Amino acid sequence: MFKKSVIFICLLLFSFNTYAGNCLNLMKEIDNLLLETKQLSKDQLSEIKQLRAQGEQAHKSGDHKESEEMLKQALDLLDG
Repeated sequence: MFKKSVIFICLLLFSFNTYAGNCLNLMKEIDNLLLETKQLSKDQLSEIKQLRAQGEQAHKSGDHKESEEMLKQALDLLDG
């Protein structure tokens, strides 16, 4: 029973860590696309940078779901 509990807790912690790591990957992807993309208006660039900053702040405060939503919005603007 104890062994199963330990395994469950480890899996749970691993899944949270993996989920949190996705935020960092999204931030890197945004940064790379910003370096490559030259045809953005000042308004678009401002909005993307604001969403990225909000996503990073949410990540730092532990709200990874919110972070991912913000970062995906920024990526959608870059792709769109």
